Amino acid sequence: MLKLFALFPLLLLTACSFGRSEIRYCPNVKITPEYSHATKLYGDTVRYTVEIVGYEGYCRYNERKNATTAVVAPVFEIVRYSDVAGKNVEFPYYVNTEYNYNRMMGKQPHRYKTAVPEKNKKLLFTGKEVVVQIPNDEPGYQINLELALTPQEEMYNQMQGLDF
Repeated sequence: MLKLFALFPLLLLTACSFGRSEIRYCPNVKITPEYSHATKLYGDTVRYTVEIVGYEGYCRYNERKNATTAVVAPVFEIVRYSDVAGKNVEFPYYVNTEYNYNRMMGKQPHRYKTAVPEKNKKLLFTGKEVVVQIPNDEPGYQINLELALTPQEEMYNQMQGLDF
């Protein structure tokens, strides 16, 4: 018991000698509702629908650069309805930081392409990882995931009564 009391001050001294740790912030990742769903048409035929339903991601800190980065990969739900263009599905999307004071990256465009083997079945696909540098001193930094909709796709969403 006496040895335990002798070790206690040593442990306390060791804990205090490490100094203050800096707070690092991970971003808030959000899916923008009005840009989360797209319907691709071929004439009057619905080829496929795409929806951003989530994301996978993590943060990491680079001590040499004194910078935090977020790695985000959107998760898409895709349903192919038609064989008009074969099994391939391709669409653009954004990783958007324009909603922040410090925009750093802006509206970064990406494309996703895959083959959807089955018709009329909801399938989940994970997009490629996107690296976003995060300002260390800006808590609440926001990254928005958005599909790049054409004006026709936006109008189609409104006509279908997709209410966001």
